Amino acid sequence: MTDYIKYLLSPFILTLHAWGMALGGAYAWVGFAVLMWVLCFDAFLKPSHHVRDTRYPWLYDAVITCTVLACFANIFFYAYLAGSGHFVGGAAQTGAFLGTVMIGFVIGAPPVHELFHREGIALRTLGRIGQCLVFDPWREITHVVTHHMHTATPTDPDYARRGDTVYGHFTRTFPGQWKESYHLEKMMWTKRGRKWYDLRNAWVFKVAYFSLFLVVLFSVGGLVGGGLACATLILGPRMQLEVFNYCNHYGLVSATPGRFKKHHTWNHLTPFTRILALEITNHAGHHDDSYKPFYELAPDEIGPKQPPFILCVIMAFIPPLFMMAMKPLLKNWDEHYANPQEREIAARENTRAGWDELNDDSSNFNSGAMALA
Repeated sequence: MTDYIKYLLSPFILTLHAWGMALGGAYAWVGFAVLMWVLCFDAFLKPSHHVRDTRYPWLYDAVITCTVLACFANIFFYAYLAGSGHFVGGAAQTGAFLGTVMIGFVIGAPPVHELFHREGIALRTLGRIGQCLVFDPWREITHVVTHHMHTATPTDPDYARRGDTVYGHFTRTFPGQWKESYHLEKMMWTKRGRKWYDLRNAWVFKVAYFSLFLVVLFSVGGLVGGGLACATLILGPRMQLEVFNYCNHYGLVSATPGRFKKHHTWNHLTPFTRILALEITNHAGHHDDSYKPFYELAPDEIGPKQPPFILCVIMAFIPPLFMMAMKPLLKNWDEHYANPQEREIAARENTRAGWDELNDDSSNFNSGAMALA
């Protein structure tokens, strides 16, 4: 039963965050502090290749359903407290804000992602409505269709090519996602012979539930609380999801567009990251079968791995440091994972990025970065 208990970690941290916010003052930092301690501690642990117990799948589903509902309660609670002037002083305001930002990303986004991939109507609907928690009701469209079909290719707006910084990635991925989601939505209503405003079109439902979410958020938090709550969702799950995408496919190439191979993504398999992220960092398994529940994913023990998750996210915001860590990993990927066609593509990508040294077999890169993986 320990496998099922492990996934109570997310609701536990959510509860601590709510408790800390309710007390106010220095306690407003509790959720942020506990979450960051867990992630930093996890960074020093060895990868876990443990396969989960799947005898009682309904227990996993119950936990993540409660987690999504608790995340809705959490953001409304934060909006109310922030709007009512509960947080006195800059320290308390900052602690509550940062805690809500990071918890929204690390704890709120994974179950939403898990559920909108499900095939059952009830759980998938909750996942779709839960996209409010990542401030993007259209997220499912480009992710399930475009990202999973075009992984590790330039036609995927979530993909970062060699030499791209996370800041440049932001300027490309957001417009690319908006354009692609509009294209896919329009294709569906056109194919069905409907007007763009037909109530049966999926985008109408998305606008409806997202608008209702915003109305409730500003009703409980007022202009200040609602605005701050929106800011936490934008800076947290919305933007940090793009950092996650930036890291998890960075620089990899595919010679088989539309046919995913397990070496087309990086993995992060440390134990607490796997638990908090609901196995999404067990990324090869997820892309191999995106409809397989998280608890059925088997870790890829021999696939390409990056440094610890929290370290990758931090380094992404410091491009020289991120590139220094990624270059030897990409060179290793080119030599040991890529097929001949992919090595040719990778060589062209290295030249385009100004990384011709990766094409030189005599190059020696700092092996310390390799050890981080």
